[in-house]
Amino acid sequence: MLAEAAQPTHLVSPEELRHFVRAQLTLQVDPEILDPFSTNPNRSTILRDRIRAAISQRQLVPTSDLVDGLFDEIVGLGPLQPLMVDPEITDILVNHFDEIYIERRGRLEFVPNAFRDQAQLEQVIQKIVALVGREINIEKPLVDARMVDGSRANAVYAPVGGPTLCIRKFSRVRLALLPDERDLSQASWVSTGGLSHQMCAFLEAVAIARANILIAVATGSGKSTLLRSIVSAFPEEERVITIEDTAELELDNPHWVKLECVHSKELAGKTTQDRRLDVADLVQNALRMRPDRLIIGEIRHSKEAFYVLEALNTGHDGSATTIHASSCADALARLELLISRDFGQLSPPEIRRYIARVFDLVVFVSRLRDGRRCVQEIAELRDVDGDGRYELHTVFTSELTNGPQGIGLDFKGIPEYRPSARLARKLALQGMRWMS
Repeated sequence: MLAEAAQPTHLVSPEELRHFVRAQLTLQVDPEILDPFSTNPNRSTILRDRIRAAISQRQLVPTSDLVDGLFDEIVGLGPLQPLMVDPEITDILVNHFDEIYIERRGRLEFVPNAFRDQAQLEQVIQKIVALVGREINIEKPLVDARMVDGSRANAVYAPVGGPTLCIRKFSRVRLALLPDERDLSQASWVSTGGLSHQMCAFLEAVAIARANILIAVATGSGKSTLLRSIVSAFPEEERVITIEDTAELELDNPHWVKLECVHSKELAGKTTQDRRLDVADLVQNALRMRPDRLIIGEIRHSKEAFYVLEALNTGHDGSATTIHASSCADALARLELLISRDFGQLSPPEIRRYIARVFDLVVFVSRLRDGRRCVQEIAELRDVDGDGRYELHTVFTSELTNGPQGIGLDFKGIPEYRPSARLARKLALQGMRWMS
């Protein structure tokens, strides 16, 4: 005869059960594992086992639905937890407790997941904020924080707005520039349609040849993915130092040193841009760390722009950085504008000549309407002409076409393009030459 399931001696309310399970987990489990953003590979197994045991202690049957619900509620992010574990979702945007959008494969979509009420949303926000030792309230209504897994969370409270929550999940996407002939299943920029084979071969060659590259990106276009792909082409013996405002790059290079800004934990009386150690500080320090390559995650401010140019002009060829812009030409104009804001002693022609001496290539990557990321232009920056204008020569470009299969991309090389003497010399030093 089968044993009957144990029956509770008294009716346990959902709130009582949550309180009991939470207390048991707090007593029995390492706090690091309780963190919803923990990268511990055994986290789910450990916590679900403990939750089942706690439910059984209250003489209840630990059904899968009950265990899953308590897991999401107590040690997860409530209705956001299934979205956090979905590898195709890159952004989670909570506009209201019952209005949640996600970005999946580059496109925004509404999802039916919802919090019970505003109070549950506020509890989740408070949980996230507490994990990084911060607080959010009426006096401090804004929080921007990086979680232990690299994800970024931004929360807004009244009186500014909200409560709202935005989570940009840490990207673990790995795209090689060129397909791996030994493993054709490995994703690459060519296989995903983001670059042509010729464009990837060119980027790989100039990366090896120590060209300095400025990547111009539209918002949400995958700057970290392209930057990581380019860096992966560097020779393994070279020492790579990355400098980021918030760490997003995860490199496979064997000789890699990571530097990250230290953010001010207090917003009261300061702007959200205040730092204790900013990108400019780290760039100056990195020069004392014997780098072969400097990779600056993104240029956002005037001081950063100036010191990045100064660092790359000290003989650290083969470096790269990114800047938000809508084209290759716009990237140079924005870089020039940033420098001119705080360094008025430099005239526009002086700034342009400085920029033209530092960068060899500008690459513009954007996101199409269907969510695909692609490189739309690669241009060589040679110098400035007699009128003080940039000599920007397109190497590759792309044309968008609309057809029955959706948006198409036609990548084209410029037949008359020839590398400048400066770039040709860098290629020659690595035993490469341009084939007409």
